[in-house]
Amino acid sequence: MLSALSPSTVLGVPGSLALLAAVVLVPILLLVAGVAFFALRRVDRADLPVALLGLAHVISALCGLLPWGRPTPPPALPQPTAEDTEPPAAGSTVVLVRPEPTAPAVVRRAE
Repeated sequence: MLSALSPSTVLGVPGSLALLAAVVLVPILLLVAGVAFFALRRVDRADLPVALLGLAHVISALCGLLPWGRPTPPPALPQPTAEDTEPPAAGSTVVLVRPEPTAPAVVRRAE
């Protein structure tokens, strides 16, 4: 019981281990805060959700630096929607495959 009340412990953890954890965690937290500050300062408001999702990817990758951390796959980036879709072709296309090369031929079908 006396060891738990010793001045060299912090919340029941030896002081040297608490100091080592602080030495590891503080630079990582400063790195994340710095990246977030500079990235979010330069992004447009319209692109803010994508920037925050990218920041989640960075934080997840940095979790791999921690001795006890495992990087988790963050959610996927949203896929752009196809606004310009091509109209379907008027006629059908027929492709002939032959074992020997031949001269190209175009055949028109009567419709």
